[in-house]
Amino acid sequence: MIYLNGQQLHSIGGLSTKSQAVLSMITGGQKWLSSCMADTNLTGINAASENQLLKMIQNGLIGDSYIRFNTFRAAIDKILSLPESDIAQLAAIQRSANDNESNLAVLLQQNNMISYGDMAKTGDIIAQLVQKRPDLFQVISFEEMLILTGFVTTQADVSPELQAQSAAFANTNAATVSDFVNLSLFFQHAQQNLLGDNLIPQTQNSEIQALYAQLEAAVQPYLFTPSADMTAEGGNLAQSVQELARANNFVGYTTASSAMLNLIQNIAFNDLAAGGLTMTINNYLAAVKNLISFTPVTANNLSQNGATASFKFQSGQGIADVGVDSDGTVYLLPDTKITHLN
Repeated sequence: MIYLNGQQLHSIGGLSTKSQAVLSMITGGQKWLSSCMADTNLTGINAASENQLLKMIQNGLIGDSYIRFNTFRAAIDKILSLPESDIAQLAAIQRSANDNESNLAVLLQQNNMISYGDMAKTGDIIAQLVQKRPDLFQVISFEEMLILTGFVTTQADVSPELQAQSAAFANTNAATVSDFVNLSLFFQHAQQNLLGDNLIPQTQNSEIQALYAQLEAAVQPYLFTPSADMTAEGGNLAQSVQELARANNFVGYTTASSAMLNLIQNIAFNDLAAGGLTMTINNYLAAVKNLISFTPVTANNLSQNGATASFKFQSGQGIADVGVDSDGTVYLLPDTKITHLN
């Protein structure tokens, strides 16, 4: 027997239309639920909500969280976060001729999801990178493919020469695929925005390496990340993020590379006196803290793999992009930007 928040579920029709649609996407889900509702010998299963029941069925029958389509795959948490009309569309097309790139392009774009066709576009860069760093690129996980595919989309207007230079820099310093992406973008931003004109490659690389070394030494105190209560959902989780920001000196970063990428885009490096870099970083993070603390959430999104919720706090002062992982770790994402730093 199946119970929802203490009330026995007698039929699949007792579920909401949204939950019925998601259940239809879980291989064997309808058959299993129908059987369990009728089996009086089965130890009662009591789920607190329809979402919890669906996740229990998905993980129990499939053994992982992903609902798979011909065109893409996404964690059940991501599917459950979609608008009900999109869920209905996905339920109607799964494993049909309409499950294709052209038919799903708009839905995927609107919900920040990546298709297998998008991922295939990383083939050339992976083939190049695996020669230099097989430890990073020989076998790429789904999560790493999401990161790398997102990176490739940013490179359309970057010259092949700069791509090669930034990749060489990142390959020297990266420990993960995420590091590679962050450090490639770090190099590209520095080359395009912070260096003088007419520098030969050796001078350019030396100056960027000096910036990297300066920041690498400075960011360690900011690899601090407070934790949120993951029993909170939706708006309550966003509120928890704001309360954490108000209660702590700052919201930090999960990796040094993400810290360096974010900071190089937001702070000035000219004429810093001794200790000036630390003061500049502190002032910047204080502005970010205030933006998070007193600005309503303007957007939120769950990652395609269901591992990270992100919340955007935007005002005339800038935008703070805050990630929260499945353990409740709260951290700044690199595209956080303060436009008016007092």
